Amino acid sequence: MYIFSFKSADVPVETVDFREAEVFKLVDVQEFVPPPPEVKEAVTVAHQPKASETIMETKEEVREEKEEIIYLPQHKISSVPVIPSKEILSKIEYPPMALKQGIEAVVYLELFIDNKGQIRNIKVLKDPGHGFAQAAVNAFTGISCIPAVANGKACAVKFRYPVKFTLT
Repeated sequence: MYIFSFKSADVPVETVDFREAEVFKLVDVQEFVPPPPEVKEAVTVAHQPKASETIMETKEEVREEKEEIIYLPQHKISSVPVIPSKEILSKIEYPPMALKQGIEAVVYLELFIDNKGQIRNIKVLKDPGHGFAQAAVNAFTGISCIPAVANGKACAVKFRYPVKFTLT
C-alpha cells in the first residue's frame, strides 16, 4: 500500500491513496531543450601550397582491378564442374579427435568456382563438428578443376559438394 502526501505553501496537505486512483496525468511538464550550439567563425588558410605543380595527362584507360563474378546457381548449368577427387583425397586429413572416437560424418560445402576452374570461395553449409569442416575446406583450398558449362561456354557456378568421412 502506497500513500503519498503533497504539500504546497498555499494549499493544505492532501493525501492520495493510489489504489483508488484510476488515471494519472502530468500537467505543465516541459521538455528540456538545450540551447543551440555557439557558431564559431570560420578559419581560412591564406598561403596553402598547391598539390601538384605540373599536371600530366595520359591516354591510358583506367581499368578496375576487381570485376565482380556472377556465379550461376547449380540448376542453371548444362554440365557440372569436374573436380579432381584423387587430388582432394590425397590432401584430406581425417580429424585426429574424430578418428580416436570412431566418428564418421558428412560435410556439405558450397564451392564458388569461376569460369577458369579456380575455387574462389568455400562456404560450409553443414558442419557436423569435430574438425570435419575445417579438414574439408583445407583439402579444397588451392584446387583447380574443369569449369562448369552453360550454353556451350565455361561459366562461374555455385556448386554444392558433399565430403563424406568414413572409417574403413
